[in-house]
Amino acid sequence: MLKRTDGQNMHAVPGVPFRLTDRELASFNAALESIKGDLLEVEPIREELNRLEKVDWNRTPREAFATVTTPEGEWKGYAQLLKPSRSEILLCQRANGGEWAVIQRFQPNSPYAQGHGATEILMKGNDRGELMDEYKAQVQHTLRFMARNLAAKAQEVAWKNCPDHNPGKVVRAISQRCALAVENPESLEQVLMEKPGIRQSHGMSI
Repeated sequence: MLKRTDGQNMHAVPGVPFRLTDRELASFNAALESIKGDLLEVEPIREELNRLEKVDWNRTPREAFATVTTPEGEWKGYAQLLKPSRSEILLCQRANGGEWAVIQRFQPNSPYAQGHGATEILMKGNDRGELMDEYKAQVQHTLRFMARNLAAKAQEVAWKNCPDHNPGKVVRAISQRCALAVENPESLEQVLMEKPGIRQSHGMSI
């Protein structure tokens, strides 16, 4: 293990391209612990998005497995895209053919269903492949937004734990760890170079 001249150990951290001292690692771990539960919810969504990205959505779909009723009429469900808490997101086509839609269907006893209805159309389009490209881009956009919010929350903890010195390395390590939770490794460097501002998605739920 590497040591600094002041005797502190230098620790390698998964997903972080530089080492942290004993004090920096303690601050990093405390900050990550504050968002541990949120990260556990985000990472499976990233895995599901990886799965969706491997599917050829221009191929003829299999037989419909569900009928989904919305205020706009009936739709046939052909694929489950994501499975958020107390709902599911489906790729659907109008029962009479033609238009495609990404529809979120909520459990009947969920608070959202009781207040707003059991289904919500997230987006529609006539081309199934283009619709799925847009949906995947929206999910990735939302994941990045969530990761930045989590990083900001964890960084506040890091600053509180390091009142006597600038925790710059810890803050950078937290940002990279959160970005790694929602990005493919090969695109992580590009994401970290983006400006910190990000426009929030509207009408998209994951």
